[in-house]
Amino acid sequence: MTPDQKRMSVLFLARWYPSKYDPMPGLFIQRHAEAVALHADVSVVYPHAIQEKGDHLFEVNTGEVHGVFTVRVFYHVPESANLFTKSYRFFKAVNLGVQEVVKKKGSFQLIHVNVLTRLGFAALYYHWKFKIPYLITEHWTRYLKPFPFKNRIHKWISRWVVQKSAMVTTVSEDLTQAMKNCSLRHRDYRVIRNVVAPFFYTFPLSENRAKGKEFIHVSCFTDQQKNISGLLRVIGRLAEVRDDFHFLLVGEGEDLEMLKQYARELKIPEKVLAFKGLLEGKALAETMSNADALVLFSNYENMPVVINESLVLGVPVFSTRVGGISEIIDESNGRLVEKGDEQALVNLFIEFLNGQFSFDRKKIREDALNSFSYETVGTQLVSYYQEILNR
Repeated sequence: MTPDQKRMSVLFLARWYPSKYDPMPGLFIQRHAEAVALHADVSVVYPHAIQEKGDHLFEVNTGEVHGVFTVRVFYHVPESANLFTKSYRFFKAVNLGVQEVVKKKGSFQLIHVNVLTRLGFAALYYHWKFKIPYLITEHWTRYLKPFPFKNRIHKWISRWVVQKSAMVTTVSEDLTQAMKNCSLRHRDYRVIRNVVAPFFYTFPLSENRAKGKEFIHVSCFTDQQKNISGLLRVIGRLAEVRDDFHFLLVGEGEDLEMLKQYARELKIPEKVLAFKGLLEGKALAETMSNADALVLFSNYENMPVVINESLVLGVPVFSTRVGGISEIIDESNGRLVEKGDEQALVNLFIEFLNGQFSFDRKKIREDALNSFSYETVGTQLVSYYQEILNR
């Protein structure tokens, strides 16, 4: 972009986003917005429902965060509220956020919807009223389930919103196909990868250890999806035949205490297993950088950001072949097993511990930076925006 070219103005509508209530949800959306902000003026509107009633039904918080003008609108919706009340307050919250953007930053040329369906409907309204084009980025794993929609009306509106959009992007080819299988058809689907925060780039490559390999698992500890119980059984079986490894389980979630108890029932020695709890930001990056491999044994996934983060750190990934993971993991940067195949994972660990294969960590990092950096993904998104605006 030459100095005399005006930066385009983009509005992100976010279904999930970090907030004072939880700093984790929607980090991948925030990072997309920050990546775009390298090349365009970006504002984000994030409506967040709360059950506790404050002094006002709607609370609008604004601020500049890493170059992104961010508007979070917290709105009160009691658990007993009916569908009309929930919908009315949601769309009012969105509109209050958009009004705040226009007041502080001026008009915008394009809307980037992150996660269907209601925000897509809001974008469709602005498209009709002001002739502003919108595109959609979908992150949700719900399309991988047999019945992703609440009812026929929900399904019909989702199809309508998708069809009227200028473009649909997903974070994996697998998710694209899943959406098409749900009859969410569009003439222009693209893949846009999740980005990795720049501070991950700064950690030095860890040296491969000849003995005492360190494995790390990072997740939200939902066992139905992440199958951590299956991973614990694998660790238990591996511990029966050798002790030259250590597993670090990082995160917290609804099944954490149950899984700790299950590890005790399996009698896994403490010297080979530790539950680290939640780590964020640079603390997480530093801990991951010291691992010999990231391990995921999920039953289903979309495209976990933690995989991209691991690769940027030069850490290979051992995972199940689910979701879009096979699109970025091959024998140069990891290994894949079929979901639920505990024996295959045991065998994989034994081969790795025996030194039967290894990885070029420098090459893993270089390839990952070429795919998942702010500059790469931000440039790609802005090229999509420009393409849409030039139509």
